[in-house]
Amino acid sequence: MVILLLDLVLVLSLFIAPITLPRGEVIGLEGGANFMDYWVKWREMDPFHMVVYSFGDLNCHQMEDRSIIINGNQMPLCARDTAIFIGLLYGSLLMVRARAFDSPIETGVSVLPKRFRKGLFARFSFVTAAIALGFLILPTALDGGIQLITNLYPNLFGFSYQSTNPMRIITGLPAGVALGTVYCSLLMCLLSRREDGSDPLLPFFSGKRFNN
Repeated sequence: MVILLLDLVLVLSLFIAPITLPRGEVIGLEGGANFMDYWVKWREMDPFHMVVYSFGDLNCHQMEDRSIIINGNQMPLCARDTAIFIGLLYGSLLMVRARAFDSPIETGVSVLPKRFRKGLFARFSFVTAAIALGFLILPTALDGGIQLITNLYPNLFGFSYQSTNPMRIITGLPAGVALGTVYCSLLMCLLSRREDGSDPLLPFFSGKRFNN
């Protein structure tokens, strides 16, 4: 629920930020990931827009041709990253009905239909989880990977593939779902009380630390 609510606030902020800015104020960006390229620009904004666009600056290249334009402004994250965070929202929503186990794999697999949690699938839960995550991550890995390789070696492949924003959104969504389930599975197996009433692996929320 914590991840779900935090990601919901983030996703809404990604859309609200460009809508509430003057038209054309944020456009033509092209920076590097994991680096603050436009801090001079962001610090002139009000606190809300400064935080949202600074978050995007640190985590995304913010290339204009790979971003969705709203109200004449680039969104804080590119189309693929925006789709990933939307998918993460859906993935964390799926995990609301999960059961907490000591293993994050069992916790994540618990959201699958019963037929996938019995017999052969139950005996090889790691394989089941790996296959499910693989199917979700494969589209964005292929889309981004083919673009990267063919752009680096266009003469070798005879072409240079360029993804489109609709394709980045379509392939980014399932990757976000995978991330949401992984993050939530890890947190649930560490912090969630078990259905039989037993304490979580990290009993921070169990109340016992306050009973001395």
